[in-house]
Amino acid sequence: MDFTFFIMTAVLVVTLIAPIFSYYAIRKVKQKDLVTHKKIQTLIYAFCIAAVLVLELLIRFSGGSGSMYGGSSHADNPVFKTILTAHIIGAVLTYIIWTYLIIKSRRKFQKTLPGKFSVTHKKVGVVVFVGLVYTGVTALVVYLMSLDFI
Repeated sequence: MDFTFFIMTAVLVVTLIAPIFSYYAIRKVKQKDLVTHKKIQTLIYAFCIAAVLVLELLIRFSGGSGSMYGGSSHADNPVFKTILTAHIIGAVLTYIIWTYLIIKSRRKFQKTLPGKFSVTHKKVGVVVFVGLVYTGVTALVVYLMSLDFI
């Protein structure tokens, strides 16, 4: 349980700090520092993807997601399962949209700034930011319930 607890906690920390660093990157755009914005977003994204992959490997090698919360008093609780499902769906959608935004933005970065895509980038960026906050909050609730802290 110690290794699992360590991995779960590390992934939670990355998930919780992602919106904070993302907000900092957004502030860089307002200061017209697009290069720093790009670097910060890329770094956050890389850390988040790495964290999710490590967690996913842990889940797979541990025998499935039930092994992560199986000992919790909430394991059979329908509210917990609903929160867990909502967390997974929200996180997956956020990461898909974030991946799209990074790929599309990197292609457009050297060509047209600011340009037509800047408006789309800003709108989709807000969706990603809200998704990161949502993912962090729901991850915290799942973490606390999985370990019977609440």
